[in-house]
Amino acid sequence: MTGVPKPETSRVKFWEGMEADIDLGSIRRAAVPVKGTRCENPLRFLEIFSNSSIGKSVDNLTESSAWPWHQVRRLFLPRIPGVPFRLPDGSPQPPFAWRDASPDHLCVSFTYNTNAFLRILLMLSEEGHIPKSQVLPLLDQACVTLSSIYRARGSFLLRNINNNLNMFLISKTIEFLVGKHIYDSECQELGRTRTALMTALDVCREQQQLSLRDQMAISLGRGVSFMESRLRDGVLAKTDQLAVQDVAFSYFGRSLSIDHRDLFLSMIEDTGRRTGRCTLAVILDDAVESVDDLLWVSVLLDRAPFLHVNLLINTAQISINFSRHMTGDVLASPEFRDLASRLGTRVTLTEFYCPLISFQTNLLPPKAVQAINEADVVYIKGANFFETLQIPHKDTFYGFIVYGPISRAYTGLADFDAVFAHVPRGRSGYVHNQVPNLIVPLVKTCAGEITSDFG
Repeated sequence: MTGVPKPETSRVKFWEGMEADIDLGSIRRAAVPVKGTRCENPLRFLEIFSNSSIGKSVDNLTESSAWPWHQVRRLFLPRIPGVPFRLPDGSPQPPFAWRDASPDHLCVSFTYNTNAFLRILLMLSEEGHIPKSQVLPLLDQACVTLSSIYRARGSFLLRNINNNLNMFLISKTIEFLVGKHIYDSECQELGRTRTALMTALDVCREQQQLSLRDQMAISLGRGVSFMESRLRDGVLAKTDQLAVQDVAFSYFGRSLSIDHRDLFLSMIEDTGRRTGRCTLAVILDDAVESVDDLLWVSVLLDRAPFLHVNLLINTAQISINFSRHMTGDVLASPEFRDLASRLGTRVTLTEFYCPLISFQTNLLPPKAVQAINEADVVYIKGANFFETLQIPHKDTFYGFIVYGPISRAYTGLADFDAVFAHVPRGRSGYVHNQVPNLIVPLVKTCAGEITSDFG
């Protein structure tokens, strides 16, 4: 009788008092790709962090050791004007700090590090900024550097960061290694993102004649259409264009898994009827899907003369998010002529600097805090923003597509379920618990009835 092969395991020590035997095969299978990029060895960061292969396949590298904390603070921690960045041991980080994560979760997050580093380095190589021969050596150097940052001050950062801050550290690590003139962590992927934005502006003409509710649904689907990754030399091939549209229209004419679109529209109408004015604060996500969001916002402005919209815009270009760099392109487009004409009267652009991929409740710049506090209703786009930006003192609506283990855990839904959810004033969209089964997910905390067309 053939025996069952033993799992490939490795003992990993994350910090004092936190170590475990890791099933490497399971982690490899659960590896998290980054916008379609997968490393041939997604465990590379884990290997280097745990020193299991240093000296075996990496030339001229020694075991990663902790950096001095003063250097980590100076070189790698975020600085947000008007926001003291304090990270005391044990401080909360939405949706959770990594000290609350299981060893397997941390290892899966380490596969994200590997793939994120590789994606950035491949992009720099394709753009001619670094030779292709340097991609893999720089990948290893990035893994060593971030491991050293993690180990600083008794693994202080590793215990106290969340996924949002980790993504910031990834970009800062690459900037440190290749120089800001080659990779600027505050102006990431601007050319590619703007190209994708212009393509989205061309495509959005197809949505103009649809109902407002359907335009809102398409803006959700666009978030998982991955138009940016399908562009080749700045061009979206016809077959890819059709594939992008198919995904974006997946939720067309259907109820969503959590569907509070009618409540959203009636709340705006009721506020306008009672007070003569309703202010909607809007936080956008990726640039491509933001075109579709702004399309339905423009229609809403046309239909509700009492509505004022405050668009919260980041001055930093982070990943493929919408930023100040793209507002001119949108406002110059014929499809947004009406939106541009209302700028300064019924449309406000509140610009502020945030170096993180998702705005975070405990790290919101003062301008963003003021805009949210002055709004009657808040709309926040994107699954990451749902996880990091809860605003219990406001009626808040979240729009996104569920994807990944964190999203599933904190919504109580399945991958590719569509959400347009109202979280009433006085509540949070989820309640974190270190025990996964005790998390109170969105399906239990948001108001309204839930349907299951996409269960």
